[in-house]
Amino acid sequence: MVSNRGLMKTAIKIILHLLVCVTAILISCHNESNPAVPGAPEVDVITIVERNQMIRVGLLSFTPQKNIYISSTRGEFKVFADEGLMEFGTGISGETMKFTGGDDVIEFTDVGADEGRDLVNKIVRVELTEYSDDAYILVGTSKDNLRPYRGKLLLKLEGKNILVWNELPLEEYLQGVVPAEMDLSWPEEALRAQAVVSRSYALFNIDRYGNRGFDVADDERSQKYGGVSVESPETTEAVLDTQNQVVMFRDRLAVVVFHEESGGLTASSLDVWPRSTELSYLMPVSDVVGDVDFSADGNYESWSNWASHEDIHAGFNMEGEVFVGEYFSTITILGTSDTGRVQMIDIIGEKDHVVTAMSLAYAMNRRLGVDFLPSNKFELEFENDGYRFTGSGRGHGVGMSQWGAYQRALYDQDYREIIGTYFPACDVVEIPTDGIEVVHNTKLDQIR
Repeated sequence: MVSNRGLMKTAIKIILHLLVCVTAILISCHNESNPAVPGAPEVDVITIVERNQMIRVGLLSFTPQKNIYISSTRGEFKVFADEGLMEFGTGISGETMKFTGGDDVIEFTDVGADEGRDLVNKIVRVELTEYSDDAYILVGTSKDNLRPYRGKLLLKLEGKNILVWNELPLEEYLQGVVPAEMDLSWPEEALRAQAVVSRSYALFNIDRYGNRGFDVADDERSQKYGGVSVESPETTEAVLDTQNQVVMFRDRLAVVVFHEESGGLTASSLDVWPRSTELSYLMPVSDVVGDVDFSADGNYESWSNWASHEDIHAGFNMEGEVFVGEYFSTITILGTSDTGRVQMIDIIGEKDHVVTAMSLAYAMNRRLGVDFLPSNKFELEFENDGYRFTGSGRGHGVGMSQWGAYQRALYDQDYREIIGTYFPACDVVEIPTDGIEVVHNTKLDQIR
């Protein structure tokens, strides 16, 4: 027999649990998973994207820097104010310009010179005067770590620091995406699948970070982009072989995403983004077919990592979305999907947060290494004044598994079959000459 006191304790626990869940729902409805992303429209907004659309990519993980250094691999480059034609400076290959954030303007000078020159605009454009196969703009945070990029660069003053983005045509952008996302030694059908999915992803995310001036980031918050330095003949061929091809659902661009390893079963969009919408082509797909496990032998088939309470606290305070302040108490899993994906996390500290598992992973990985918390498919346990995370897979688990694409290509599946498996009822089509429709609304734009 259960005592009245026992019943009372049980009732209190149930009430507290319900309050936490309701709070999670209310907070999650209010708080976007990335505050840098502008709010999406409540109703459907239809736009048209074109073949070889221009893309603006936030470089350096879109982190503003005090100083930016720019040069070129060949030829002359010029500095302009914003989109205007007024020229403020000229450099040539072998010379490096230093740009510094000021109070109201961006200053620049040749490296080694004594004086800078104020610009009359808070946005600066740098571009080559002539383009050739080996002429690229170089940019970095010091004159010794410059990286080459196609297209042109734009520098924008944010506070007293400089935000940099790269503007270039879609197909040239993809040449720096596919090798950053997939190993060039993988089968050509897997590389082609990545090219088509990355092209579709980029087009859906045009103007994602429009309030900061660019479309996509160069890291995992969008899709990885390494510029010219990561390009390879194999991956460039995959881009060229699939030129203008995208994933379409009925008569519109599909909302596609991808991840590294599924852990055996992909997730639905609602598993990962509870505030999004159910899409028939973003539902769980098994990577086990008969006796063949297309998720087997990956680097993240299973993993387990521990971190101290102190390191977790420090990691949270490196990221604005999960900043907890002076003290941090607990992390609690608020819900797990049928596919084993953690949906929402409750963080208690001086400042409390309810965030997605992937937002937690991003904050933890900045402090503890990129693979400390590889995916949202994990269990959490308090251990030795810290927390142990044990799980499988890498990434959010929705859409195409890159490792699964690799394995399926080894079994002679072509890129259309691979894409059709991970995005059922979708077709690979060429973008019409007059463009393709893209739909945005509050729920769809949660999927990222």
